[in-house]
Amino acid sequence: MKRLIARSLMVVLCAGVAYPAAAQTGAKDEAKKAGEQTKEAGQDAGSAAKHAGKATAKATKKGARGVKNAVTGDIVAVCADGKEHSGNNPTDACKDHGGVSKK
Repeated sequence: MKRLIARSLMVVLCAGVAYPAAAQTGAKDEAKKAGEQTKEAGQDAGSAAKHAGKATAKATKKGARGVKNAVTGDIVAVCADGKEHSGNNPTDACKDHGGVSKK
């Protein structure tokens, strides 16, 4: 009878210890998932900032080109060779460079 009580007590104690350990493993898994999602969100935010920066740079360059053209009177055109050339009009600027780019 003493052995039966002792064994029963051991089973109950072991079963009670196993449950918190399983809960801790579940918490670790959830924390890991949350960390992964945070990392992905950070990458997405970085990507958005990169694209916004590129768009701002492109718009600034285009605006500066317009100001330069207004001040100097020269037209800057992108030619078929992919380079920018200046002249009185786009056709003159690109006459020796394959013509005006169609982009």
